[in-house]
Amino acid sequence: MRTISENFQLIFDKQSIFQYNFPKILQKPADESEIIQAEDVLNLKFNSELNELYRFGNGTKIGVDSELTFGMIGLMPIYRFLNLNDAVAYYNNCINIGDRPLNDFFLNFVTEYKPGNKLFPFLEDSAGNCYWVDLNIDTENYQKIFWTNTVGEQPDYTFTSLTSMFQTIAECYEKNVFWFDEEKYLECDYKQFYLICRKNNPSIQHWNNYISE
Repeated sequence: MRTISENFQLIFDKQSIFQYNFPKILQKPADESEIIQAEDVLNLKFNSELNELYRFGNGTKIGVDSELTFGMIGLMPIYRFLNLNDAVAYYNNCINIGDRPLNDFFLNFVTEYKPGNKLFPFLEDSAGNCYWVDLNIDTENYQKIFWTNTVGEQPDYTFTSLTSMFQTIAECYEKNVFWFDEEKYLECDYKQFYLICRKNNPSIQHWNNYISE
C-alpha cells in the first residue's frame, strides 16, 4: 500500500491535469509549531499519519468572496480539506451546538457506542457531514476514520486508517470513479466508490450497508 504522501501526490497531479481548483488553494505544509498549537487547543496528540497528512499541505482556504463551491474545491466529492485553524474551529462549533452534551455528539444511538472525544476533523462538506481521525490512544478504534453526518445515518467508522482512506481516494481517481465535468465539478460513481471502500477496508462493516450482493 502506498503512503499518504504518495497517494496525495497522485491525487494532486490528477487534479492538476484537469486544472481543478483544489491544487491551486492547497496551503503550504504545516510546521511543527502549527501542529502543536492545534494539539494543545484540542488536548489531543496527532498520530504519525495525521502528521504526514498536514506535512503534505495545511488544508485549503478560500476567501469569503470566492464563488467556488465545495463541488469545485474538494479533495473528494464535496469534501474540503480543513486547514488546522478551521479544523479547530469546526470541532469547537460541533461540540457546542445548542444544549447537546459533548459525549452525545459522537454517540451511535443504535449500537450505543461512542468513541472518546479526542477526534480530529479533516474533511467536511459544509452541510454537517465530516470525517474525523480517532486519536483516542489505547482504544480498539485508535487511528480509524469516524464519519458524522446529517443524512439520517448513525455516526460510524468508515476507514481503518488515513493510509487506507487515501489509498481508496487515489484509486478512485486512477479508475475514473471520481471525474470532472465540463464545469470542473468533481463527480462520483458512488456504487463503484462503495465497492472500492469495502475492498480496501474489509474489516469495516459500514460499506456493507450500501452494497447488495
